[in-house]
Amino acid sequence: MKNREELFQQYVDGELSPQEEKQALHKIAEDDELRSMLRFEHQLNDTAFVALLQSEADPVPEGFSERVMQEVYGMGESSDSLGVTGRLQAWYRSLWIPKQIQWRPAYALAIAVILLFSLGYPLYMVQDMGNERPFASSESAGLNDSVRQISSGDGGEEVILRFFYIDEEAQSVSVAGDFNDWEPVELTRQEVNGEEVWTGFVSVKRGEHHYMFVKNGEQWVTDPLAPVHRDDGFGNKNAVIYL
Repeated sequence: MKNREELFQQYVDGELSPQEEKQALHKIAEDDELRSMLRFEHQLNDTAFVALLQSEADPVPEGFSERVMQEVYGMGESSDSLGVTGRLQAWYRSLWIPKQIQWRPAYALAIAVILLFSLGYPLYMVQDMGNERPFASSESAGLNDSVRQISSGDGGEEVILRFFYIDEEAQSVSVAGDFNDWEPVELTRQEVNGEEVWTGFVSVKRGEHHYMFVKNGEQWVTDPLAPVHRDDGFGNKNAVIYL
């Protein structure tokens, strides 16, 4: 059994198998100190950590891992690659980097179907999403790397959030929280930037909210990317967001 520091370092260095990385990330989510270390890694690299996706290793610039580990542990061990973790960090960061894209009618239609059938919102909400105007950032809205605010944040009582969960082995994934009376809302498997993720839109009132993901209809899972967790009184930890 690896101690937690060894497990964390192997996770950061990309030395774990895909299955071990999934288990490691859930252990980190349950440990306050390891979560703090993970957030520190996040701040140093200006990236989001996602280790629930199986992937092949790609090289990153030489010496990158060495500089990170010197900051966290004060050690001088060098590494030529971050392996799986490095690729996932770069991929997840790319989701939120503004890009010049050509808006195609097919994109608008896909978003319209999701909104109309999942939320019942009028078509003008889809048109608003097509406009390239800045929305509230996750940091300013008190969200995290698994939750993104897509409405304009114009001071209304409700905003639309988009939830993300990455697990290629899951047959179904839902999100449940106090914003929907803990009734799971099913997420949809979609391809984002060439990778498959579970994602969906939920209308949420402003304020503090707690939530969890539900895998395969029965396994309640704490969001490992949420910076704030709280005990639910039943042995689980809820992720916390602020709007």
